[in-house]
Amino acid sequence: MNSFVKNNYLDLVIAFCVVVLFSVVFSFDRKISIDGDAKDYYSYLVSFFIDHNFTHQTGNSWYLLETPTGIINVHTIGVSLLMAPFFFLALLSAKIFDFDMNGFSLPFQMGVYCAGIFYCTIGLIFIKKLLLQLNIHKGYVAALIILSCLGTHLFSYTVNEPGMAHVYAFALTSMFFYFILNLFQKRKAKYFYLSAIVLGLIILVRPVNIILLTFIPFFFQNKYDLISTSKVILRTKHFYLSIIALFLICSIQSIAWYAQNGKLIQDSYVGNGFYFNHPQILKMLFGFNNGLFIYVPLCFLSLFGIIPMFVINRFKGFVFVVSLALIIYVFASYWAYNYFDGFGIRTFVDFLPMFIIAGAYMLQNFKPKLKYAVSGIALLFSALNLFYIYQYRSGIIKGNGMNFEKYSYIFLKGNKAYADSLGGSNDLPLYSKKNPPLVFENKMENKEVDVQNNDTTIIFNYNINTKRSNGFYTLIEFERKELNLNSSFRSFVVLNATDSIGTRKNYQSFRLNEIPSETCCDWKKYSYSIASTGKFMKDDKLSLMILNPDRMPFFIKNFNVKIFDYSNNI
Repeated sequence: MNSFVKNNYLDLVIAFCVVVLFSVVFSFDRKISIDGDAKDYYSYLVSFFIDHNFTHQTGNSWYLLETPTGIINVHTIGVSLLMAPFFFLALLSAKIFDFDMNGFSLPFQMGVYCAGIFYCTIGLIFIKKLLLQLNIHKGYVAALIILSCLGTHLFSYTVNEPGMAHVYAFALTSMFFYFILNLFQKRKAKYFYLSAIVLGLIILVRPVNIILLTFIPFFFQNKYDLISTSKVILRTKHFYLSIIALFLICSIQSIAWYAQNGKLIQDSYVGNGFYFNHPQILKMLFGFNNGLFIYVPLCFLSLFGIIPMFVINRFKGFVFVVSLALIIYVFASYWAYNYFDGFGIRTFVDFLPMFIIAGAYMLQNFKPKLKYAVSGIALLFSALNLFYIYQYRSGIIKGNGMNFEKYSYIFLKGNKAYADSLGGSNDLPLYSKKNPPLVFENKMENKEVDVQNNDTTIIFNYNINTKRSNGFYTLIEFERKELNLNSSFRSFVVLNATDSIGTRKNYQSFRLNEIPSETCCDWKKYSYSIASTGKFMKDDKLSLMILNPDRMPFFIKNFNVKIFDYSNNI
């Protein structure tokens, strides 16, 4: 038994992580894994195998792109391909146990959870194999497996949001790094094709992740090793055959697009883009609105491994820094640099293997006393990350719009009484290649509104007069005075969009106050921003209201509104 444990304890460590993941999933009261963006990634399976109509997508309307010849899904097909075996098992289970065969009943929800845990496990297995091949000590490999699984946002995107692309991308990145390392070291034919197939799947899951190719030189000892090995590889027929295999894998997306609207090539992110001249690097890494190093501090700690990396091999250190810097620059240039509603900067889950490699250099090469200090900090950061994830799951931390004031208010608060206590809206401006026009401005300067005798107070109505728009961006400023402490706590700001006959098209609401009041009863100023996306037509109406369901006493004054039209994005 001791011999078995000694020889297989890394696999036992991975098994421990898997047990923890399953335990957390099965402890949830509300098992819904197919929601938000996950619906869009998953919709290829539903449309093909349940609706039997590949041109029809079941995702969110804002991720379904209308083209002159048909509707396509903004997201690519890769996640659906990787989910497919679990979808088929769910389909069989639903039929046997008489659940709804609609693709969203309990067997399908659990199928996606199991898929997330499976691919997380695959990623951990290949992280183990990769680190061992990089000559990292088994003890450090075991520590890194546990820390990466339970101490980073990989945990959240495995058990909270397994329908998103990121746990799948993590697994594929781990596999690709392992196969490409073996390709360079062993030069066996199978590694050409395995690397090509996995790279093709990486592109199908998230095309922007092709940027990980910049990390490939890290697996060489120096530039001469890189050049000589590349010459050998370029002279073998397997390289060119693997390129064909890569092309065939990537062509699956073109076939899907062709089936949907008759075109092989699409710009599915036509309403999205990058501001390469204005990357928000500091906000993305250290901002309280999803900042990577704020909510996943273990990633920041791991980067200290770059120091011994440079000392041991300057070439590897240089490649690591350049590759990571380029990845950070690209992600920070995306117009929504906080990556919307989620936990941490979720795109970095895909690239966690890079942070793990840096952490391995740190653990293996720091001096003993420093190792103890780093290990203690790593455990502390992991515990903090897990607590953040608990807060996020419980609704204490908001997935979007956090700032320092909100963060300070809920810091280390675990009582569920704090759930849904944060308010306000701090949406980023929508993407636009041009400056969007100001189409509405309403100022209520020096005018006080007593809302205590009304459950609904209309601030303004705006009749849309543009032919069509894919979004509006609303800025509001106002001052609020409570007559009793927290008398406005249960009041909400609502932006409602309806068509010409009153049918609701978009509804957004948030608490009037960012945090519960701690003092009474002075005037306090608020500034909020609201991004509204959808298919808005001429004669639709936008209404801004304050809801005061308990008719509590407070006043509003100086309510100023600006609305910007983003129809130029279409």
